[in-house]
Amino acid sequence: MRLDPRVRGDDTQLKKLSILIASGATREPLDLVRYLSNYSTGVMGRYLVKAAKKAGHKVTWIECPDKIETALELNAELKRHLPKNDVLIMAAAVCDVRPVKISRNKIKKNKLTSIRLTKNPDILAGLSKRKKRGQVFVGFAVESENIFENASKKLKAKGLDLLVLQRVTKSINPFGDKPIEAYLLEKNKGIQRYGAIRKEKLAGLIVEAAGDLARSACEPGRGEACMRNSGSCACGVS
Repeated sequence: MRLDPRVRGDDTQLKKLSILIASGATREPLDLVRYLSNYSTGVMGRYLVKAAKKAGHKVTWIECPDKIETALELNAELKRHLPKNDVLIMAAAVCDVRPVKISRNKIKKNKLTSIRLTKNPDILAGLSKRKKRGQVFVGFAVESENIFENASKKLKAKGLDLLVLQRVTKSINPFGDKPIEAYLLEKNKGIQRYGAIRKEKLAGLIVEAAGDLARSACEPGRGEACMRNSGSCACGVS
């Protein structure tokens, strides 16, 4: 996904982008020793940060669960940083639910027969309502059935410009640092498949595609979408 050089300009413009990256698994505490979480390792996030910095972009990295633990904390942190960034890459695996109550003490195992849960906010859907013209949102999806149908729905419902789709089954595990099968879905465009691609290489493709999308908002004839109007132009042209 390379933009026409007439739009893209020289490589120094690449250093003008500010990219917000969230990665890793959130955790929802149950008591002093237990929590709800998922299998995300945060490997992709680390490669995304590496690729973005290598390309000269300014990176704000929210790493879960080391820096931010819960979905509510992540939501607040993303809201705080979003206005200052041109691109959001949401690679964090957010717990869909959390315990209604966190016990002040370790819960005895004979009392763990049932846990009351409540839904966490849909972070990307909420952030899409705050999205500025010219900002680019990149999301991830891990699906086990109807993968393209579900991914397309997520792309639209969450205001994404690009979605990275991975398949998970009993025999296919996309977690960890290993080659995976991945698909890139871009809004109003087709699907690109990458078979057995290393996550480090995939991260570079994602960062490049996000940068091209951000600059396309400043393409001649599309000035109305340019973030220059809000004082933070994604193309880096003042």
